[in-house]
Amino acid sequence: MSQHLLSFNSWLHRHLLLPLVTGLLLLIVLHLTQVDLMLAQWLFHQEGNAPGWSLRHNYFLEHILHNGGRHLVTLLSLTLLVTIALSFFKPSLKPWRKDLLLLLANVAISILLVRFGKEYTNVSCPWDVIQFGGSKPWIPFPNSLFSSMDLGQCFPGGHSSGAFAWVALYYFALPHMPARRFKFLSFAIILGSAFAVCQELRGAHFLTHDLTSLLLCWVVATLGYGIVYRPWCQRQSVTIDLPNAASMRV
Repeated sequence: MSQHLLSFNSWLHRHLLLPLVTGLLLLIVLHLTQVDLMLAQWLFHQEGNAPGWSLRHNYFLEHILHNGGRHLVTLLSLTLLVTIALSFFKPSLKPWRKDLLLLLANVAISILLVRFGKEYTNVSCPWDVIQFGGSKPWIPFPNSLFSSMDLGQCFPGGHSSGAFAWVALYYFALPHMPARRFKFLSFAIILGSAFAVCQELRGAHFLTHDLTSLLLCWVVATLGYGIVYRPWCQRQSVTIDLPNAASMRV
């Protein structure tokens, strides 16, 4: 068995700083141009300008993509927990234990940070905003931090974060099966995007709510990989052969 490890420069510049800086610049541009509001107004108009958003209780969006999606994330989490438990009894899974634990930590931390952010950013959902039949003014983050009003708990996007948290699968695959890492990453991004579109069509979130969740989940996963694998100890990307993987220490 072999392990593929990132160099420090690749980890820091390509995997951490480039996505972080690009993501923050994009969020700033979207904030300054008020794309959130314009996109939500367009969607609201396409749905017939009905107060409360006409697709809010659409069966497919609410019960399949929202409720069903939540059950899918729970199933993925339970599968991960069971696999970790089995790694203590099945020698064939032992070489994967460290990366399984890292995956669990990254997913859990990402979801918890989004939950924490929702409680303290004080941002309304579109369906609560005056322009869409609600009762609260549109005050986006970070302006919402300085409002004395209780606006809501809708930023970052919670539902999409349940899927975006699994971008950590990229770093799970990287050490042992690097050729598949982009397939794992694509799975998480496609699933998270589906959840995001679902909630935006229902009036539950603005675009930047979900983009923020994606960025946060990627940064958490990248930092998690750095803490465990310490890429600053590698001058260049390397592949290390592990001849006795079943007995290696983790």
